[in-house]
Amino acid sequence: MGGLNLKKCLIWALVFSGIACGCAGTFGRLQHNKALMAEYHDKKLSSDLNYYYCGRSSIPDAVVGIDKSYTFEDKFWFKIESREDLYDKIRNLSDLEPEHSMMYAKDILDPQGRSIGTWFSFYNTTGIKVDEHAGVIEVFSPYKPSSRFSPG
Repeated sequence: MGGLNLKKCLIWALVFSGIACGCAGTFGRLQHNKALMAEYHDKKLSSDLNYYYCGRSSIPDAVVGIDKSYTFEDKFWFKIESREDLYDKIRNLSDLEPEHSMMYAKDILDPQGRSIGTWFSFYNTTGIKVDEHAGVIEVFSPYKPSSRFSPG
């Protein structure tokens, strides 16, 4: 009887570890990059990226640059068409959220740690999904409607 329970436990452990490993490979992350802020201030951001913003046009919540070799899931993002508009969007990023007091400039990394884009926002982090086989990246909006201007 004890051997049967041990086998069941081992099988379940393998199943759950397989699920965890499968999920771990699909998420990207953000990593601070001091050089990005200097590139922004010097107006030398990479032209090898497609740029998008989310939020309101006049005060966006975030601006991302995505490697042109990837397809970007832009359901809640809007393409930035000109370099001038890119720098305007970053300059006008929303800083209305009380606990977000500084602008972050970060690299967007794939699951293997390779840079596949950039992130500018007063929000420190967000979710990133990467499908390397299909060449698709999805960056979630950092804006949480329930937190902005909520009483308390």
